[in-house]
Amino acid sequence: MIVLPWLGQNIMTDIKLSGRRHDLDALRVLCFGTLIIYHTSLAYGTRTWLLNASDGSRLIDLIAAGSHPWRMSLLFFISGLVTQSLLRNRSISEVRTARTRQLLLPFVLGVLLIVPPQFYLSQHNPFPGLSYWEFWKAYIVSGLRFEHLWFLAYLWIYMFLWSLLWPCIQRLCPNLPSAFANQLRGAKLLLIPIIFLSVLRVWLYPIFGETLVISTDVYAHLVYFPMFLAGSLLMNEPSFWREVDRQRWVSGGLAILSFLIIATVVLAVPQDYRPDSLVIPMRIVRSIFQWCAILALLGFAARIANRPNPVIAFLNRSMMTYYVVHQTIIIIVAYYIAKLGMLNISSFIPVMLITAIGCGVIGEAQKLAMRYLPVVISRLVALVRVPTKLSPPGAALD
Repeated sequence: MIVLPWLGQNIMTDIKLSGRRHDLDALRVLCFGTLIIYHTSLAYGTRTWLLNASDGSRLIDLIAAGSHPWRMSLLFFISGLVTQSLLRNRSISEVRTARTRQLLLPFVLGVLLIVPPQFYLSQHNPFPGLSYWEFWKAYIVSGLRFEHLWFLAYLWIYMFLWSLLWPCIQRLCPNLPSAFANQLRGAKLLLIPIIFLSVLRVWLYPIFGETLVISTDVYAHLVYFPMFLAGSLLMNEPSFWREVDRQRWVSGGLAILSFLIIATVVLAVPQDYRPDSLVIPMRIVRSIFQWCAILALLGFAARIANRPNPVIAFLNRSMMTYYVVHQTIIIIVAYYIAKLGMLNISSFIPVMLITAIGCGVIGEAQKLAMRYLPVVISRLVALVRVPTKLSPPGAALD
């Protein structure tokens, strides 16, 4: 009889804490992949976005409701895990330097070059009627906007803070990671994070909201920075990963149940007509869905995606490029489809597929440029550096 280990309730995974974590690679690809679907859905849902289809659908809103609560939190958690894992072969200063180079360069270039076309083509263009060059200059002077690239800025800040905190933790509280993992056992693995997220969502979200502006985004920082820290603390704690594996079915079941509740409310009651008595219960249900989905994905990924996969490896190498360019591709494609009068629900899948293909093409072009551009530049430099031969003294002139 063939047994699928990820289906077996009594089969424990071999918790692998050294070497490459292929499950984290798979989850990273999943998160960024759903980000393309999520941002495409914003053009076809009922929420006002940069561009909106003529027939926004609450059914499409389910994509955001089913992915947004957990996706960014999981990305920050994975980022904490990966950042901590880099310490196996590097010092803190080396990790900080490497992550700064990986995050800040695409962030700066993205904010200056990739984000502006989104506003130029959007229905909220602050400078209509200008040529793109004139728009770009006015846009830069009036104040830069991060749009989807806020994640890179936040992640760099959290990484920098971690690089300052981690030496202090090692010196003053070396047992903190294991003590933290010991607290997340049994029902507490579910209850402690759900209560924490519910408190933030019920009491702080109404006050601060999510601004995606670094200096004012209090609520988001209190959600995402602890997620990053939790990942860094739990990376090397086998007891945590065993507990996640043991409770994967419970967390998966709760995630499905809570999402069904959210989906029912989204489809049955429009946002503007929801009674006040429903607001707090829905925020708690959303917190349950957020954490249980993260746990379930971590648990099942460790079972299913624990071996090298060529497709995941291929995609993982270009994820940063896909992330930086995908929203601009969505806006450009949606804009020209709208010009044809075809920006309706029937164009949702084509826009999503064209975006994915465009990301792939740009990602491969970048790889080729990184591989061959230094060679081309070095050869051009060699051509212009023609050595000058000095004539010997007394040589006759032609």
